[in-house]
Amino acid sequence: MVAPLLAAAAAGPVTIADGHHRYETALRYRDERRMSRSCEEDPAFDYVLTLFLDTTGQTLTVLPTHRVVRGLHDERADRLLGHLHDFFEVRRDVSEEALRERFEAAGLAAGGDGRFGLWTRQGGAILTARREAFEALLPSGGAAVRALDVTLLGVALERLAGIDDDAVAGGAVAYTKSAAEAIGWVDGTIDASDAAFLLEPTPVASILAVAADGDVMPQKSTYFYPKALTGLVINPHEW
Repeated sequence: MVAPLLAAAAAGPVTIADGHHRYETALRYRDERRMSRSCEEDPAFDYVLTLFLDTTGQTLTVLPTHRVVRGLHDERADRLLGHLHDFFEVRRDVSEEALRERFEAAGLAAGGDGRFGLWTRQGGAILTARREAFEALLPSGGAAVRALDVTLLGVALERLAGIDDDAVAGGAVAYTKSAAEAIGWVDGTIDASDAAFLLEPTPVASILAVAADGDVMPQKSTYFYPKALTGLVINPHEW
């Protein structure tokens, strides 16, 4: 049974998903264990349990993760809304119902076109990125990671609302898989939520291209569905 699996895995490149935490944590755990038990032969900590999926045999669903911007207060909120045209084509007067319908079903969309939904207490809009406006401001990396919707949105939030990496780490942006929940946070009074940015999925081809360039995906840019069941097989962690 094992030999055919090894042959299939060796037939082409393998892209690691969830590499930001599970895989990197497994590597750090292995290295720590090697320092204390370097003489052990073929130890379990040299391995990590892996689920292999074929991205070509059937459709792999990648759901979007929506962003909710919090704590802007009036001045920065006004600047954000007033300067959207710096980066986007803006179609205003989009109803809450229309945004819910479109972006709750976003998992079925192709994605990758630089299109976002926006909901604030002033109403809704559809934003389409003007990529030429981003060109001089994009972070370092290959063409694939620079072209991602989440990369474009990150640049826009930093330039228009001052939300940089430190602000994100401090909780200026909240995340949810539900477009309805994102809109509801803005409509309510939860955590001073000011604006919901609704995203379409990241295409699988874009994820593979980012990995092929040697880059890693930005935070909260992929949500693979369905998730594998856990707890059925457990790797030993004895000390």
